[in-house]
Amino acid sequence: MPLKRISPLRGFIAAAVILVALGVYVVANAVSLASDYRWVNHTHATLNLISQVEALKHQAIAESRGYILAGSNESRDNFWKVEGQLQREMDSLVGMVIDNPAQHRRSIRLREALERRLAISSDAMAFYASRGVAPALSDARTQMIRAREADVGLRLGELRQGEQALLSARSRSAERAAWLMLLAAGIGIPLSLFLVGHAHRLLARENRERTQAQAAASASNAELSRTVSQLAHLSDSMAALSTYSGMLQGASDAQELYEISVTTFRKLLPGTSGFLYVIRASRDQAELVARWGEGLAPTDPAPAPHACWSVRRNAAFAVDDLRHGLRCPHTGRPPGAEEVMGLCIPLSAQGEVVGWISLQRLGQGRIPDESLAISLCEQFSLALANVRLKESLQHQAIRDPLTGLFNRRYLEESLSREIARCERRRQPLAVLMLDVDHFKAFNDRHGHATGDIALAAFGSMLQAKCRAEDIACRYGGEEFTLILPETDLATALERAEEIRAGAALLRIGPPGTLPRITVSIGVALMPEHGNVGLELMRAGDMALYRAKHEGRDRVAVAEAETA
Repeated sequence: MPLKRISPLRGFIAAAVILVALGVYVVANAVSLASDYRWVNHTHATLNLISQVEALKHQAIAESRGYILAGSNESRDNFWKVEGQLQREMDSLVGMVIDNPAQHRRSIRLREALERRLAISSDAMAFYASRGVAPALSDARTQMIRAREADVGLRLGELRQGEQALLSARSRSAERAAWLMLLAAGIGIPLSLFLVGHAHRLLARENRERTQAQAAASASNAELSRTVSQLAHLSDSMAALSTYSGMLQGASDAQELYEISVTTFRKLLPGTSGFLYVIRASRDQAELVARWGEGLAPTDPAPAPHACWSVRRNAAFAVDDLRHGLRCPHTGRPPGAEEVMGLCIPLSAQGEVVGWISLQRLGQGRIPDESLAISLCEQFSLALANVRLKESLQHQAIRDPLTGLFNRRYLEESLSREIARCERRRQPLAVLMLDVDHFKAFNDRHGHATGDIALAAFGSMLQAKCRAEDIACRYGGEEFTLILPETDLATALERAEEIRAGAALLRIGPPGTLPRITVSIGVALMPEHGNVGLELMRAGDMALYRAKHEGRDRVAVAEAETA
């Protein structure tokens, strides 16, 4: 039918039909988009729960190792508490993926793999509790533990890959629905406008109705655009959080955590300055360990922990304008006339606040992406707690608790390494075997507590006389060993005499109450007395016994090997 013969009523009806169809299509796509959004949120929640299960697994294994290495009842209790929490989180995970048969099967296999892995830790803790020592790590046991770890990692990877595949499919579905909606709007709206414009020449009422329909369609389209934008921003934030969490898990020490966090905060919160404070072990002062951006307000580099409101409340503390209102004592008033908003977020992990992050940004109100900043801080807090726990366990594994010197295990490992290093450099190496004279009689007469004080004082003196490259160890009881890399015999004897003289000058307790302590020292040198750690220590021991036989409180050199 020619356009000129189309009546205004038919044009209105045609336009109305197009708009109604477009509206139905928009509503249907909106429902579909909302459903996709809910499923995307469900998938993100499932991925977060998978990460939580993995973190709890690592924490449970760390607590079991802490109990076996240090005999800490707190670590044992934490292990059982974390194991119970892990079981609950795993039940929740199984329930969340029950709608997907493949994922449900993977979650069941993951739960079984976790039970098998935790059973190994439980058996090891039971063995330690009954016998007081850790179970021997045979090759078969080591292979079994690695196999269980690999199985858990494989199940976690399968489940996570499955969820990520679902997330990708659902995101594509939402994006496709949005594009189809835009395409339909792009075709339908111009056509309806054309027909309504033709009818407008004859009927003003139809024109008003067309305008109203156009406004409604535009509002719906704008709302859908905002929804799509929010989904994209949420997806980017979750991806950034996942990447940040993975980087934190790979950090080896606290300094790497600080560097990773500074880079991430600068990238995800552009235009925002930040200050990272960590509370010292003494709990009486915090330390500014990292900062980024341009400081808009003066800050205290070493405030007290209670100087931050977020630490006092253990919750985020926001200030709309740092020039006015209540500020944290560690933050001063901005010097300029510009408005500066502030936000302090506590770093809390395992029930303890370990520091806080202070953010500043030009403007008034709340800092954008505040929830993202809080999530980043939560990830950082857990990673910092894990690194501190690892460093504490490592320190306990290689240090003697009484003297603070290295223990025998570290001595045996270090001696072989230092011998190999000196051989490569064609340098000598000296080993000093030291023994406190008449220490058993000293203990029997003055008590073990006084004997421990004497050993601790001697260990401090020995450490004070060491170079940075020297290795001082407590060999056992009142016996000590000192490794002197790149040291010839003359220097080793001079060092031994300094230590012997230093021991004689030590005073335990008030003057005149306790006798002075003396030390006998045996000196062995590589390569004259051997090229193997055991040979050097045996030669040093023989020299030590000769020094004691000759009257104690003296230095003796090992006899050279004869062919």
